[in-house]
Amino acid sequence: MATNPVQAPRFFARYQPTVDRALRSELKRYTIGVLDTHRYHMGWADSNGDATRATQGKRLRPTMTLLGADAVQGDLRLAIPVAVALEYVHNFSLIHDDIEDRDRFRHHRPTVWVVWGEATGIVSGNSMLKIADRATRDLAALGVPTAMLVQVQRVIADAYLRMIEGQYLDIEFENRDLVSINDYLAMIERKTGALIEASLYLGALVAGDGAPNDELSDGLRRAGYEFGRLFQIRDDMLGVWGTDETGKPVGGDIFNKKKALPAVHALNVAKGASSDRIRAIYRKPELDDEDVRDVLQIMDDCGTQEYCDTMSAQHWSAASRIIEDLDLNPQIRNDLNELGEFLVERIA
Repeated sequence: MATNPVQAPRFFARYQPTVDRALRSELKRYTIGVLDTHRYHMGWADSNGDATRATQGKRLRPTMTLLGADAVQGDLRLAIPVAVALEYVHNFSLIHDDIEDRDRFRHHRPTVWVVWGEATGIVSGNSMLKIADRATRDLAALGVPTAMLVQVQRVIADAYLRMIEGQYLDIEFENRDLVSINDYLAMIERKTGALIEASLYLGALVAGDGAPNDELSDGLRRAGYEFGRLFQIRDDMLGVWGTDETGKPVGGDIFNKKKALPAVHALNVAKGASSDRIRAIYRKPELDDEDVRDVLQIMDDCGTQEYCDTMSAQHWSAASRIIEDLDLNPQIRNDLNELGEFLVERIA
């Protein structure tokens, strides 16, 4: 897997100052102590509460929300509370995921539960979710009709319920010997895809004319659906074939016995002794380096990486066709194409 740096789409820089300012401003409304964990998790402070310049993530979802607003040539201000809400919902899920997956590091720093303990990690995630809910109320002050505010809140609530369902399925997969490709796709379109799909759609919806079935906002929703799958497929590949440059060790997801796409493919495709070996490995309580090497070899024999590349290309092709058919100005069309290419090729 190539490790040459893949630059984020240029339009990210257009929105990042607005996104960062809005996210920080939302937390300034509150004085509760748990905000120290939020600022730490978001990369704005160290564990002592002192300001820092730690890695802060891609801010993909809020950036896509603002892009959706610009795609319909709408009022960007109306999309900002939605962008804030979606990013905080996403980060609520990351704080809890780290506890559930026993992940001790995120962006090369100890995770919230490692620094403050599991109980505080749970409270931190819960409070961040409610901060997300509170953020959407700003739409009323911006003159958004009550019916639209309710619609936005309903879509966000539906998205994070789908996300939680996907996380449940991901955990449940750990107890299965076999997971089908269709089961896997159903899981990722919930766990990862729900918020990404909602991002473009809600940005267009709230900043546009308010028609929930408008052809353009619905088209952006469908493109977002494909982007969600693209993101997670690439993430799964990086979890197996990452390098030091990516921040993800080779075989990391294998060592943790994650039933991500590479494992799902190999478990279903391997034959004979290879099938017996990989299934035996995934039944073990803990894996060692030899187990990881064996699984990587079985994946190589099964053409697993090529399969993942092909699936990624298919979803990018589907997204590209949707984008091509939409009535977009050339700049936004180019932005969406850059986003798709980035999601296919990113290394972190």
